[in-house]
Amino acid sequence: MAHDEFSLIRQWTRRSDGQEGDGLTVGIGDDAAVFTPTPAMEVVACCDAMVETVHFLKETMHPSDIGYKAVISNISDVAAMGGLARYALVSIAVSPNWSATQTSQIYDGIYEACETYDVRLIGGDTVSAPDALHLSVTVLGEVEKGRAIRRSQAQVGQAVFVTGYVGSSAAGLHLLLQQKNTGEGIPNQFQQLIQAHQRPTAQVTAGRLLLTSQACGALNDVSDGLASELWEIAEASRVELCVDASLIPISEELSSYAEQVGKDPLDWAFYGGEDYQLVGTVDAGYVDTLREQFAAAGIPFSVIGRVESSAAEASVTCKREGRQMPLPKAGFNHFGQRE
Repeated sequence: MAHDEFSLIRQWTRRSDGQEGDGLTVGIGDDAAVFTPTPAMEVVACCDAMVETVHFLKETMHPSDIGYKAVISNISDVAAMGGLARYALVSIAVSPNWSATQTSQIYDGIYEACETYDVRLIGGDTVSAPDALHLSVTVLGEVEKGRAIRRSQAQVGQAVFVTGYVGSSAAGLHLLLQQKNTGEGIPNQFQQLIQAHQRPTAQVTAGRLLLTSQACGALNDVSDGLASELWEIAEASRVELCVDASLIPISEELSSYAEQVGKDPLDWAFYGGEDYQLVGTVDAGYVDTLREQFAAAGIPFSVIGRVESSAAEASVTCKREGRQMPLPKAGFNHFGQRE
């Protein structure tokens, strides 16, 4: 980090100056921020960390993409509760192999994500690191009192659904690693996969539609892989889930790329992660209404299975090619890639 540390911090966060108002009493510039929650709402708080070589590589992510994605992963967590993100705090540890310009570009991505989702950056911390860059983002959001959607509310007979497409981010990462660059020269037909990995979309509108419907049981965001998120719902709700492999929404781009490289697209869909779609359960009688509402909002909505039964021992099974088999409890795991 450069010698004049504080001038760099001021330069990187200058876009947050003078942003008090609309619930924010004290913003960046004091020891802490002060805000007032909206009446009849309660606070939703989440935090995610991104570590160089663990979550990203310089070879596959532009610095601005790193900042953007770090914010999106948190906004997605709030969306999975049916809430709206309002404020963000950013802590960054910068190693010597990152220049001031590159770090400024990380903040460019942070601010771009914040502006896209109407979130204000209100504080954080900046330090040096001896080896790899560490980036941690905390997001504070709001949801109507007593109405946050949780993983533990799946009910027997409900449909299991997922928004958007899954597996695209993992396929995009595979493509980037093959190219060994941040996306230069990749054919246009696969740019959607690159976009899914580097610039994912948080499903805020979907989360609000599900909250408003009052028909949603459990909800989770697809950060560690669809299989992992299904297992989290099953275990929290103490139920048995069954999904149909033929119903898993996979984009044409993903299918085409998987065929080209000889991969099973379902492996990326179930175990890839970082799609930031929403997966959950909803009352079966409300499925058609939700389909219409999601279609009107331009968001794919796919029913992929159902909640079969209550169970002291949770389980997730998958129907594929006429057989129903246990779906392995796997996905990204920091303490062993597969559980």
